[in-house]
Amino acid sequence: MKKYNRIVVSIYIHPDFYPPTINAINNLAEKCDELIVVTRNNCKEDYPNGSNIKFVKIGSYATPYESASKNLIFKTIAFLKFTFKVLQYSKSKKTDWLISYDPIPLFSYYLINWLLPKTVQCWYHNHDIPEINVNSKFSIGWLAAKYEQKALQKMHYFTLPSDDRLVYYPNLNPKTKYALIANYPSTRIYNQARQTKLEEAETIKILYQGSISKGHSLEEIILLLNKGVSGKKLQLVLKGPVREQYKNELNVIATANNAKNCVDWIGVGLYKDLQAITKSCHIGIAIYKGTDVMNKTLGTASNKIYEYAACGLPILVYDNEQFRKYLSNYKWVVFTNGSIESLNKSISYIIDNYSDLSKQARADFEQYFNFEQYFKLLEPTS
Repeated sequence: MKKYNRIVVSIYIHPDFYPPTINAINNLAEKCDELIVVTRNNCKEDYPNGSNIKFVKIGSYATPYESASKNLIFKTIAFLKFTFKVLQYSKSKKTDWLISYDPIPLFSYYLINWLLPKTVQCWYHNHDIPEINVNSKFSIGWLAAKYEQKALQKMHYFTLPSDDRLVYYPNLNPKTKYALIANYPSTRIYNQARQTKLEEAETIKILYQGSISKGHSLEEIILLLNKGVSGKKLQLVLKGPVREQYKNELNVIATANNAKNCVDWIGVGLYKDLQAITKSCHIGIAIYKGTDVMNKTLGTASNKIYEYAACGLPILVYDNEQFRKYLSNYKWVVFTNGSIESLNKSISYIIDNYSDLSKQARADFEQYFNFEQYFKLLEPTS
């Protein structure tokens, strides 16, 4: 396949908060002479950092949470600056592709598409289905959600991380080519299996990565920590953002059950550091009890599940129809209803069969659950 001159990727929150975008950037960079990533200044480090990858960041540094707390005027100006930069790099005759990640960059495209050369191929990928009702009326997020379907009509390509979400796009333009790109980790990043053996560990580390909130059975797991399972001590490692109120609630439960020292809070960090943290643990938590659109379609869309597998971690998965549909045939996936009794039984099973489950998780990642398996099916051609 010939190389393109320039590919422009537009994503409103820095790619480090959307690991599948990092995987796409790595793969796309091999297909072009120049890859421009237009984003906001939400991360102090830019990754990946290939020689032909350029990050164009809008505004002064602020975390996504700090940006979200700004007033409407500030947000509007930031959006207009972002849109201008997308136009600046996309209108050039050097640009072959413009890829819009999620509704706000798509809305930028909707506003400027009439100014773009007809030679620019346009591609929309949506990580999460936008829900207009959760945004303030006439906010940027609200407008982006309102015009998403209309803007999508103009796209050449459309991709989702789950086919189950396609039902929310009933009026897709028949000329728009659709494909699935599952949110699996990349073999370019997760290129080595985990080396640590469970037999050598006195304490079993159970990892939850992602937004730390209710609905993941964290409370129930904390109640098990001080008791241990199968003769092993337990440690709960929590990696990701958390509201202070909920953090305090979990700490109260841990203290009341003599397990305060058994809970590690890591917080938000860079994606390039995540793999080492995951490999230092033994079991992954993939319990999602939510009933919203995103939670109901996580079968191929939860990158966290498969990042565990890439590191050889068996996982605890919530027993529902969605996960049974996609994961019931893999023995390293252990289903639980999230109760203390069920968790105890599931963790015990994992410990007793750890070596086989860990090896199979890594093998299935290499064969089935890696980003490249799906991304190579989508070869944009000019």
